[in-house]
Amino acid sequence: MLSSNKCDKKRRTRLPLWAIALLLLLPLVSGAGTVHADDKPSIALKSEAGYGGTIKEGAWNPLKLTLTSNRDLSGDIVFQVMQDRYGNSPASYVQHVELPKDTAKEIVLAIPGQQYDKNSNQILFYEGSVKKGNLVGFSSGKSYITGAGMNPTNVAVLSEDPDAMNFLALLPSGNTKVNVLHMKQQDMPTDPMLMDGLDVIVFNRFASDSLTPAQVTAIEQWVRTGGRLVLGGGAAYPKTAAPFAAISPVEYKGTFSAGSLPELEKLGAYKQGNAKGSPGKLNLDGNLTLSDAQPVKGATVLYSTAGKPLFASRQVENGRVLYAAYDVAQEPIASWPGHPYAWSALLGSELQKNNMKAMTGNYNPLMNLSYILNFFPSLKMPSFKVLASLIVVYAIVVAPLLYWLLKKADKREWAWWIIPLVAVIASGAVYMVGASDKTKELAHTLNVVELDGNGLGKVKSATAFFSPGSGDYRLELPANTYVKIQRDGGTFSGSDGSRNLVEVGPKSTEVELLDMPQWSLAKLWVEQRRQNEGLGRLEVSLFINGNGNLDGKVTNTTSTSLKNAALVVGGKLYPLGDMEKGKAVSLASVKSVQTARNGMLSFALFHGYPNGNDRYARERGMVDNYLQGSAWTSQDAYVLGFNNDKLLQYRSDSHDIESEQLNLWLQPVNISWIQNGKINIPFGFIAPVVNQIAAPGWYEDPSGISHIEQGSVTFDYDVPDLKKMADGAIKLRSKNLGKQTEYHIFNYKKQDWELMKWDTSKPWGAANPNDQYASQGRIRLKLTAKAATELMLPELAVEGAVKR
Repeated sequence: MLSSNKCDKKRRTRLPLWAIALLLLLPLVSGAGTVHADDKPSIALKSEAGYGGTIKEGAWNPLKLTLTSNRDLSGDIVFQVMQDRYGNSPASYVQHVELPKDTAKEIVLAIPGQQYDKNSNQILFYEGSVKKGNLVGFSSGKSYITGAGMNPTNVAVLSEDPDAMNFLALLPSGNTKVNVLHMKQQDMPTDPMLMDGLDVIVFNRFASDSLTPAQVTAIEQWVRTGGRLVLGGGAAYPKTAAPFAAISPVEYKGTFSAGSLPELEKLGAYKQGNAKGSPGKLNLDGNLTLSDAQPVKGATVLYSTAGKPLFASRQVENGRVLYAAYDVAQEPIASWPGHPYAWSALLGSELQKNNMKAMTGNYNPLMNLSYILNFFPSLKMPSFKVLASLIVVYAIVVAPLLYWLLKKADKREWAWWIIPLVAVIASGAVYMVGASDKTKELAHTLNVVELDGNGLGKVKSATAFFSPGSGDYRLELPANTYVKIQRDGGTFSGSDGSRNLVEVGPKSTEVELLDMPQWSLAKLWVEQRRQNEGLGRLEVSLFINGNGNLDGKVTNTTSTSLKNAALVVGGKLYPLGDMEKGKAVSLASVKSVQTARNGMLSFALFHGYPNGNDRYARERGMVDNYLQGSAWTSQDAYVLGFNNDKLLQYRSDSHDIESEQLNLWLQPVNISWIQNGKINIPFGFIAPVVNQIAAPGWYEDPSGISHIEQGSVTFDYDVPDLKKMADGAIKLRSKNLGKQTEYHIFNYKKQDWELMKWDTSKPWGAANPNDQYASQGRIRLKLTAKAATELMLPELAVEGAVKR
């Protein structure tokens, strides 16, 4: 039987000779059936992160990916970021892409600015989609990016001259540097968020008509949300600035010639290092062609030459546009040693802003609001009295009452099932009490509204999403919103390994929170560089009255009412109280003026610190952690207030989320220093602006105390009204000049530094300063330290008569 079975088996498995021949010939007949490694999808990858290889810390940076597929491929490109040093959770930034076979496709993503190495990020491609598709490998290129997170002042330059603005890299700027980036038309993005890491954009002798309408719109939007644009002049100004006529400080009229530029020479006539020395005379070697222009409404002429604007500036919402009448790359000006120092004065605030970020490590003060998001108003701890009552009732029911009832009924054996039943009922009651406000999705949002003073404003947001149960959640945010995510562990599990997907789109930004634990928070930092909104303004009229006190009024003409409003100026806080829409408050009626220096702003605003529950815990936290950690601390004067309007609304799985919001409103204000033919500026109202730092360890604290190690810093007092002063005096004073320090003031008449001999016992003073120390409204000082010390930069006071 065994041999018979074997024969049957052989007969069943034997193939005819013709079938074997057909199988052998089939690969030759049809190449499609051949299995090669090349049939598997693969992608050649090239990547470039940041700006010229520099990744700007705390900003959104471009990641340019060039993908070439060996076959037609559709799927999601993913940049996955591991947890960063700010505590942000891992997140995957997703973009869908179609890849034609053997055709290079360029994709640009916005990625958070931080340090990257092979262990902190991945680049992935999923055929189909990131959630359901298969992972496709890269045939070449690195599947990660590397780069150190830095905080330079990034200056993007578009010019026919390859060396334009290179002199800026020579500027001493302390703990950061000026990074000059030469860019071409195709390098300019159409999304303003991809310019988030640029501080200044310069157009000089450039054919701006080569820019697409989308690029022009993106640049304008970048300016309106805080960027600084520079338009270089000269004969090429019309072709350079034509697309930006709507935001330019000037209207072009033609050209004119100049054989000398004494105003520019004064502006750049000093150098760092020792006190003595000057970069030398600016010799133009003949006539120079400049653009002739007339300032538009709202523009300020900073410096003039031959009665025409040499430099003009215009505030455009939250940004600024600067005009120079000459070609900034033209010789002999471009190589004149004083040129970098002239521009350090023009761009001083940008240099100092980035230096302070580098010193403090506080690149994005909005991130400081993380712990305040935990103060969810609608999520409350269960009442202690209720829980205590339940425990007492449970103890009474289970012990004496239940024992007495069972004994009386002679059913004591029932205790074996009645006691567990009562325990289950009691546990359910405790759970219901504790979970009564935790059964639905909730949002808690903190918004910062920064008004420009002309009716427009921008909103920054930090929001927390509460998950009532475990699982996946999909959030829909406004279009072109960029998001960083921080996940807090839930009640029943941690979330360190959680996955977050972010896909930015023109219609909406979708955030998928995968594997959310029950009763947990996902915190989102929401940023946009969108068109500013019409939010109104606070009309502020301020002046110094005859008694030397601040006077005037503040009127709320915004689109909403404000609570706990206040004016901060000259190191003091003037409480304005609750301001309904349309309400005006006179400073003459404000009695409880308080000191707001030394980090005491929230203390002054909310009348000390509470002994127990703080009803203003969130407001106090926003003041201490955002406002005093941001550039607002360097503002000479501003107004603040709060309200609860819903300014950021997002949805979860296509339905609205119940949201509680708290908004901090901020607006800078100006003071009119000229009253009745006199100029009067008391001490403490004009803040010095540090524009050059040649000392390690330079640091300015919001308290007013600064630290310096061996070296020097140069700083300016900008008082445009000084241009109108005929005669008068300036005074400078400081409570702490530091140890082993020297102070010099620049004498424009002598074109040299002049040692200031003074001490803390009395102010230093000078009569008729316009002849020597105040060139076109700017007073310049230099501090030199021989050793590490702490000090307070001097305060300025001015009194004088105005020209008639």
